[in-house]
Order: sequence, then C-alpha cells, then structure tokens
Amino acid sequence: MATPEEPDFPPGHPARYDYDPNSPEAKAWMAAHFSPKGERDWPVGNIKAVDTAGNTNAIPVLPGVDPAHPELQAFTGRTPDQVKAMQLVTAMLSQTAMESPVLAPVVAPAPPPPSNTAPPTGQPGTTPAPSVTFPATVTDPTGQPGS
Repeated sequence: MATPEEPDFPPGHPARYDYDPNSPEAKAWMAAHFSPKGERDWPVGNIKAVDTAGNTNAIPVLPGVDPAHPELQAFTGRTPDQVKAMQLVTAMLSQTAMESPVLAPVVAPAPPPPSNTAPPTGQPGTTPAPSVTFPATVTDPTGQPGS
C-alpha cells in the first residue's frame, strides 16, 4: 500500500500547486495571514500577537513584581495582610532590641617561635648520602696547580 504524501502547502496557500485566488480556501488563508500594516512579529493566534484576545503586551514587567499578581509585595510576594502583620511584628521587636555593647580592643598574641629550620636531609626512610670533601687545591696531571 502506498504511503500518502504530505502536501507541501496547506489548501489556499499562494505557493500551492492548485492555488486559485477566488477559492474559499484561498480567501480563508488570506484573511488569516494577510496583514495590511506589514509583516507580523507573531503568527495569528499567538498569545504575544497584538490582535489575540488575552495577550500580555500591555502588562508592565517591573523588577521583583509578579506580572500575574501585581497586588503582592515586590520581591517577597506577601499579601497586604501579611505585610501589615510583618510591620506590626517588626515594630514590636524593635522596641525590645538593645544596642550591642562596645567590645574592648583585642591585642593579638605574639607568634610562636620558629620550629626547626634545617633543610631536609633526603627522602624519608633512606640513609643520608656520605659527605664528600674536596681538597683545597687541585693539581692537574701535568703537576701545575689548578684553581
């Protein structure tokens, strides 16, 4: 059984192979897609389109304010009753608040004495290498003193 082919364009579209400008499909397509003021930013029926009922373009977006609930307090989202109650609690708590006492200055103690500052003598668990001493003057094989 052959698979039905999907049309390239919907009925009434100007690029469709059987386009007739006087057909009811073409008139319906033109009514839905023609914009006399120029190109559209949003397709017909999109919530952001100006001519769509219920669009949100006219609602201001302010920092901290929920656009869907502008009656709530900014940044906290509290209702007006919660705001009044919080102001009352804050006023009551501010009456019982006491100023913090001034602390006496603290002098830092002296730093501890330095520990062993000798360099390490090798890897842990190994015996130290024997020390090698060199003579003060070295003579070369010809017998001349070197430096």
